[in-house]
Amino acid sequence: MTSDPGGPRAEIGFPEDLVALQQRWTGIFNRLAGGTRADGHELRVELLRRGFRLDAHPYWATTEAGWSREARNVLQHFASAAPGGEEQLVTLCVDSRIIAVPPGEAAARR
Repeated sequence: MTSDPGGPRAEIGFPEDLVALQQRWTGIFNRLAGGTRADGHELRVELLRRGFRLDAHPYWATTEAGWSREARNVLQHFASAAPGGEEQLVTLCVDSRIIAVPPGEAAARR
């Protein structure tokens, strides 16, 4: 991945709709991890729907390796660095409670 004034771009060339879908998935995940309870069921359903759409996206059929967990991780990192992206919160179990923290704080709390 390289940076330019328009934001990062991947040499592997993720399609814009796939990046946007990953960004929306991360936003929903973060809302759930951050403790949104009022619409939790609807958010979980939407998270699953978007996850299925991410995994079934036609892009994966055009790559030599196809879909893989590693490729999804690369997409996730790329989408978080792209304009409009956000980092995915990390969920940890601390004192028998599940908490959500930014990635930079996760190592200090383990």
